[in-house]
Amino acid sequence: MSKPFRGYFGIAMTPFDAEGNVLWDDLQRECDFCVRAGIHGLVWPVNDSEYTTLSFVERAQGTKLVVEAVAGRIPVMIGVADTSQAGAVALAQVAAQAGADSVIAMPPWHVKLANKALIEGYYRAIAQAAGVPVCIQNLDPPVGSGLSSALCIELCQKIPLAQYVKEEREPHGTFVSELVSMATPELKGVFTGGTQLGLIASFRRGAAGNMAATYVPDLDAQIWDLMEAGKETEARRIQDAWCVLEKIVRATPGSIARKEILVRRGIFKYNCRRNMGAYKLDEHFLYELDHALEVVAPYFKR
Repeated sequence: MSKPFRGYFGIAMTPFDAEGNVLWDDLQRECDFCVRAGIHGLVWPVNDSEYTTLSFVERAQGTKLVVEAVAGRIPVMIGVADTSQAGAVALAQVAAQAGADSVIAMPPWHVKLANKALIEGYYRAIAQAAGVPVCIQNLDPPVGSGLSSALCIELCQKIPLAQYVKEEREPHGTFVSELVSMATPELKGVFTGGTQLGLIASFRRGAAGNMAATYVPDLDAQIWDLMEAGKETEARRIQDAWCVLEKIVRATPGSIARKEILVRRGIFKYNCRRNMGAYKLDEHFLYELDHALEVVAPYFKR
C-alpha cells in the first residue's frame, strides 16, 4: 500500500460465545462485511477488540485470519501493543509474517515506560520488527501514557516508519488540531479515536481519518466519502441518523449493543464479551434498538 492511509478505518470487534471462546468464523465474516461496506482500512485487535483479554496465540491466529479475510482489498492495521517491548516486538513480527500493511501500538499500559528514551526505544523496536508503517496510539492515563504532541512529532522524525498518530487525548478536538498544526512531512496523517460522533469535526480539523468500532460501517464510510466529495449537508444527514442509534448504544455496558447490532445484521452469533458471559437485553431496550435501526437502515448497503 504506497498511498498514504486516509479515511474511515474500522476497528473490528472480537466475537465470543458465552464461555469466552473466540468465534473465528464470525471474525472472518465481520472483516468481509466491513470491506464490502466501503470502509477504507481495517484495524484489529485494539481496545474496542477487547485485545487485553486475548492470549498471544489468539492474537497471532487472528492476525493471520484478518489479513487473509481482507485479501488486499483495503489496508490492514494490526494492533501490537503489549505490556512490554518484548511482547510488542513479538506481535509486530507476527504482523509482518502475516502481510499486514501497518501496525498500531500505544506504550505498555500496566507498568508504564519511565522516560522518553524508553518510549523511543519501544517504537523503534516495533518498527524494526514490523517493517511497515507504525501508528502511534496516544490516549490519556490510566490506560494510555498521554504523550505530548511534541513527542509524537519527535518520534516520527527520529523513526522513519513511525508515520501516523491516532490521537485520543481529551479534550479530543483540541489535541487533534494541535497535532495537525505541528505536523511535519514525517507525520503522514493524524487519525482520531473516540466514536464516529467526531468524524465530521475531525475531517474539518484536518485529520487523515477516524478509527472506531465498526457496527454500522456502511454509514461511517459514507459520511467520510461525502465529506471528501464536499457534500457536508448529506454527510450530516447520515450522521444525525447515526446519533439516534448511538444514544441507544451508550445505554448498555461496553460493546454489548454494538455486538447486538452485528447479531441483528447477521454477522455475529452472540453479543457476548469475554469474561462477562451472555448478556440479555430486556424487551424495552430491544424496542428502542429496533426503532433506532429503522432510522439508520436506509443507509445500509446490505
